[in-house]
Formats: sequence, structure tokens, C-alpha cells
Amino acid sequence: MKAVVKTERTHGGVQVLDVPTPTIGENEVLVKIKNASICGSDVHAYHFAPTHHFIQPPVIMGHECSGEVAEVGAQVKDFKPGDRVVIEAINYCRKCESCLRGNRHICNDFQIRGMHRDGIFAEYVAVPPTDLHKIPDSLSFEKACLVEPTSVLTHAVLDRSNIRAGDLVLVTGPGPIGILAAQMVKAVGAEPIVVGIDSDEEIRLPIARELGCQTINVSQQPITDALQELYGRQTVHAVLECSGASPIFQTTLDVVAKGGSITLIGLFAKPVEANLSIAVRKEITIYTSFASTWFDFERAIKMLDQGLIQTDKLVAYYDPEDAVQAFEDAIAKKVPKPVFRF
Repeated sequence: MKAVVKTERTHGGVQVLDVPTPTIGENEVLVKIKNASICGSDVHAYHFAPTHHFIQPPVIMGHECSGEVAEVGAQVKDFKPGDRVVIEAINYCRKCESCLRGNRHICNDFQIRGMHRDGIFAEYVAVPPTDLHKIPDSLSFEKACLVEPTSVLTHAVLDRSNIRAGDLVLVTGPGPIGILAAQMVKAVGAEPIVVGIDSDEEIRLPIARELGCQTINVSQQPITDALQELYGRQTVHAVLECSGASPIFQTTLDVVAKGGSITLIGLFAKPVEANLSIAVRKEITIYTSFASTWFDFERAIKMLDQGLIQTDKLVAYYDPEDAVQAFEDAIAKKVPKPVFRF
């Protein structure tokens, strides 16, 4: 079968190879992948950024997908061939203290598909049934492909923030996660303000505006000045930090209102320097949010199916044979989210 494989510990180092189709055990399910999308962390892996030096090639990349059950093992009872599914990104040990406390998404021994172990950029994937979620017929494979990143935002916005209806919420970083975050903010009745830079003006910030979000280009105007013009104030009630840009953290401390909150979602490529005395004096609550839970997947499926989260403007489709081009286009911000059609 065809698979997109990270073959070298260097920038790029990705090839499309023919690899054996997996065989399943009696407690496994074989899934035929329909659509698989490139995540920001996949781009870090492609770059072989310092945050991803734990990857040991060769490894099949990818962890966001939708597909159809092709075969089930003899002991599998809850799935059958033809079922439409999405696959969780993280494999959990289910034995460590975090898992036993109900926090499997931050398992002490977790393995991320496409990084610690083979992922889903392939025609077929063998997985345990506990890692699968059924999707309704009304939700297309194309939209369901973004269940995993949407679940990251259900966790961040609904569980790991203090955002309420009517709040002004600054979303820093207009990439796919930022734009999904902004839509999640709108879904709870708050108002998102998406922040970007000049290079985001060609595609990303216009998409945010098309989805009904206010935007600020910090290359052209300080955030406080823009807030004053738009809302007659210089602070926001909450911040969702989706960019992973180290300098922005100090800015978020400056613009969040007293008693407000900051939720850190993006992974920072470099250490962060900030004056935390500001956070203390303002009594700011700082949350962190990583990955998502089983329940977040279920909520994401429902929100996408109900049309509360729109994905069409985010995606562009590629043949897996064009994997290198897809990664390079993502890096160049030519498309927000490349998706492979298998």
C-alpha cells in the first residue's frame, strides 16, 4: 500500500513508499483511510524542529483522518465492515496514574500516531476498536477528517478556559487551529478577534473575516490601538494562544483584562520570557491545553455535523504522491490545511 513516510532525521526527509498492508489481530480493526490532513505538528516533524527530535524514522506520518472499516478481528463486537469512523491521535497505556485518574490524553506513556509510532498517512491502518469513533452518514469524510483538530478546541475552549457568552476573546495565530478556535468561541456566544501578521493577509486573515471574525494585523497596528478603535477599550476578557510564537505571550499578559484568562494551546518552539508579575497583579488565570479526550471527539463530531464549525475554506486536497509539495505549501502558507485523498 502507499504511505507517506518520514525517512530521515532532517528537514524534509519525507518519501512516498510502498509498504505492506497491515494485518489485524483478533482485537483490532482495519480501517481504509479516506481523507487525512496535515497538522501543524506534522509540519514540525517535516521540519524536524527541536521539539520533534524524539521521532525515530522511518515512521508513517499523520494522525488526523476519516475512514471506513474494512475488516474486524474475531473478538471485535462494536464495529463492522462499512462503518464510517475517525481515529484518535494518541495511543494511551491505560495503566499509569494519569490514565487511571481519567486523564488519558496526558498519559505518562502516551504515543502519538505518526511520531512515536506509525500513523495514518497510508491506505490502511490497523487500530484497536477503543481508538475509534463512529461518524453519522450526514457528516462527510472530508469534514470528518478535521474531527481531531476540532476536538483539540472543544477541550481548550469548553474545558480549559473561562470563556463566557459576551466575552471579547483574542485568538493569536490565524492558522487552522486558530481559525477553528475562533469558530468555537463564536459557538459559545463570545466574540473572537483573530490576530495575525502581514504574511497572513493573503489567505488566513481573509478566511477569518469571511467566517465573521474581527481581525488585527499586528504588523500594521498595535493590538491595543485596534481594540480601542473597534471596541472603545484596550483589553480583552480572554486569550487563546494558538501561534506558538514566544514573543506573543508577553503581549497577551498586557492586553488581557484584570481577572481574565489566557489559554496556551500552541506549542512554543523557543523558551518564553515574560514578566509574570503582571499576571500576579492582574490575577490572571493561565490555563494550558493539550490534545483532547474521548468526550471531546464526540462533541467535535456533533459540532461539525451540525454545521457549527466550518472547514471548507481551510482545506486543499492533494494526492499522497504529492506529499512533499503539500508540506511545502503548508509552510509557505499557500493553503491553511492540506488534505490527502487516499
